[in-house]
Formats: sequence, C-alpha cells, structure tokens
Amino acid sequence: MPALIASSTGTLNHAAAHDWYDRWLAAWSSGDPETIRPLITDDFVLESPTTRHTGWSVVGPDQTRDYLAYVFRAYPDIAWERTLPGMFSDDEPRAAFWWRGTGHFTGVLDPPGIAGTGRGFVFEGVEVFDFRGDRATRLRAAYDLHGLMKQIGVAGRPPAR
Repeated sequence: MPALIASSTGTLNHAAAHDWYDRWLAAWSSGDPETIRPLITDDFVLESPTTRHTGWSVVGPDQTRDYLAYVFRAYPDIAWERTLPGMFSDDEPRAAFWWRGTGHFTGVLDPPGIAGTGRGFVFEGVEVFDFRGDRATRLRAAYDLHGLMKQIGVAGRPPAR
C-alpha cells in the first residue's frame, strides 16, 4: 500500500506526495485510463481549463477515467513529466506540481468531433491537488488551452457540426 500522503492531522508527507505524483503522470502517459483509479477518491473532482470551457463535470473515478480516455483518443502518444519539485501547503493537505506535456494530435477530439491534424505540441501547466490518506480528492489544473489548440491547428476553425 502506498504511504499516506495526508495524515489525519492534515500534514503532508512530501516524499509520498512526490511518489504519488510520479504515479499520476505515469497513469496519464500510459494509454490506459483505468490506471487512474487507485490514485483518487470516490468523490474526486477534476477541474481544468478544458472542463471549465466545456462545462464538463468530472467527479469520481468513472468520470475521471472517461476524461482520461478522451485525452488518449485525441493524443495517443501523449507524455507528461514533472518539471519542478512539488510545492506544499503548511495549513492543509495540498500540493502543487508544475508539468510539461508533449505529443501529437493524431486522434480525434470527441466531443466536438474534430479530426486530428497530426501536429505536435508542447505545453506546460500546474496542478494543485488536495489529499486524503493516500489519494487525491480534488485537482485544480491551469494551462493555456488556447495555446494548445493553436499548436495542434484547431484554434480559429469553425465549430464542428
């Protein structure tokens, strides 16, 4: 069993949080959306520029798996890496990690049904996690969604029908 990241008093084990985040990035690079389940709680909430822009609610393991499957369908070769050490809250079980994602848009963004352009991308962002025990309960992600869409050649296109 993985080490507890957040103790019952709310303090964070920094080494366990780094190990957990390495497993998180491995899941997001695996091509297998089921690998996300052991990392999150049943009430996990994922918020990102994509979900905020589309109104997509991602709550719990099933919806998180579906969101990850959406990412893999669009970007089958996507890979992630942590680019800075974690940043940790002293007051609550929270940690933030800066990352870089790379890949090619060779699949389909469905919804809305945009076919891949084959173009590559490199983008960076930050993820802020809340933890309970050895799992994440919430993710707040920030990245330049418009910049990613420009790189893959879909920004400025007419809406899909």
